[in-house]
Amino acid sequence: MVRVCACLIVKNEAAHLARCLSSVQPWVDEIVVVDTGSTDETIAIARQFKARIFHFPWQDDFAAARNYSLEQATGEWILVIDADEVLVTLQEPPVPLGQQLEGKTFTAYQLLRREIGTGQQFSDFAIVRLFRNLPTLRYRGRFHEQLVSTAGEPLTIGFLETLRIDHYGYQPAQIQAKIRDRNIPILERIRASEGLPLHLLFALADMYHAVNNPTAAEECYQELFERLLPHLLTGQLPENAPGALPEILHQLGRRLLAEGDHETLQLLCQQSLVWFPTYPPLNDLAGCWLMALGLPLGATAYFEYCLELGRTDGYSKQMIFPLGYVREIAAERLGRAYEALGDRERAAAAFAQATAFRQEKGNHKEKNAAVTNGTTV
Repeated sequence: MVRVCACLIVKNEAAHLARCLSSVQPWVDEIVVVDTGSTDETIAIARQFKARIFHFPWQDDFAAARNYSLEQATGEWILVIDADEVLVTLQEPPVPLGQQLEGKTFTAYQLLRREIGTGQQFSDFAIVRLFRNLPTLRYRGRFHEQLVSTAGEPLTIGFLETLRIDHYGYQPAQIQAKIRDRNIPILERIRASEGLPLHLLFALADMYHAVNNPTAAEECYQELFERLLPHLLTGQLPENAPGALPEILHQLGRRLLAEGDHETLQLLCQQSLVWFPTYPPLNDLAGCWLMALGLPLGATAYFEYCLELGRTDGYSKQMIFPLGYVREIAAERLGRAYEALGDRERAAAAFAQATAFRQEKGNHKEKNAAVTNGTTV
């Protein structure tokens, strides 16, 4: 049976680390924890789980720290996980991970990642976290680092259905501090020295919005639009298009809708849905645009399609989005569209469906809160 090593980079994660390592320990043969400067009980907790502990000075470079952790791994496979995440088995009875990986031909595997502690339901999305321990597989990018093959050959990526990663996240005050004191300064330094790729520019816009700096956020969004407009006009995807591109386009489209720029929004909706036809927020955007034009019949098709994507689990797993776009938001907007058409029966059915989704969402939030607080439901 092949050996699997879990690799983590941490700093002041005492509040989360024990939960993470408890979930990982049954599945791996080795745990590598690379600390980048903790001043709390993080190291002591890692020792309790017999982790191999290493120290790496923080360099404003997540890829550098991540790659250092990979260099310490001795197993044939590596599982990368963060301290605020938990590994969940979806298999009954569970089979040892090393046994599952025997004879596999892929070089890497995606696992579904689920948001748990946000207070809002989000879609699962696929993320590469399990891969062979090869010197040619390394992370690249100082922020939002990505696994790449340095051998000149692309990764061959499979999907592992037996495990899922649950992400609990941090408290709002912790998130604000990380954004303000660490993330924005890192991104601005990268921006000043070499410029930001699309996904990092989008991340920076989102962070400025989170710390209530709308002027700086709008500057980022304007640059994003200027860089993407030529691609919308030609229909050619940007080179090395980021996984966040569907949501970047969605957010740009929302701004165009608010400004009433229907001509540009038509271009964005049409081309975005050619590129990403199963991303629900973009379909919702198209429906909202048609409603704004006074065309509710056309809008119903987009809202119905959002609901269909939810029913069939057929939506894109490329980018996380609020599940309301395939549930209560879609049903509510469908009801309004039928209402505008004078179809009271269909409108009432759609509104009733929206109410049912909200009740289900409330039950989910109660259960989620109980799990987060450590109680049994």
